Amino acid sequence: MLGWPTLPLPDLASQLAHDHRDALYAFALTLSGDPAEASDLVQDTFERALRRLERLRPDTNARAWLCTILHHLFVDKWRSKAARPTHDPLDDHALTLAGPELEPPPAWADVGHDEIWGCVGRLEPELRQVYELFAADGLSYQQIATRLELPMNTVGTRLLRARKKLRECLSSHRKEDGR
Repeated sequence: MLGWPTLPLPDLASQLAHDHRDALYAFALTLSGDPAEASDLVQDTFERALRRLERLRPDTNARAWLCTILHHLFVDKWRSKAARPTHDPLDDHALTLAGPELEPPPAWADVGHDEIWGCVGRLEPELRQVYELFAADGLSYQQIATRLELPMNTVGTRLLRARKKLRECLSSHRKEDGR
């Protein structure tokens, strides 16, 4: 390399990268067999070489020096991979670890529309009327109270009683059906 001993370090690093990048990549690809890993090795080689650039003597073969660094990095990575377990030890226990118990679906999950409205039809008229206005028509407590000319507390109490009776009716249907 002409002018190499007199180049400032940044220029020397740039010149080394320009002159030897392709040869280093070919060497790294031969060692690793993986293009991505070869690129990483070349990058790591230049990084390490830059940190030690002042150690490079003018009479040293720069390509051999860089290839030596690359080879050492490859061996270090290979040893590191060999020292690590190839599988996750937790995988051995994955099947034996207890997971959360699956809860059975709630009883109401498989209640059909016809079942519900069949039980609504069996409610006393004042409970059925309030429940239908609330559940079917989507009216608020205040709207139901205004329409039926009832106190709001009475609407709430009738809805509570209607729900309780519906629960009892649906439970007895389930027992009769063997569910």
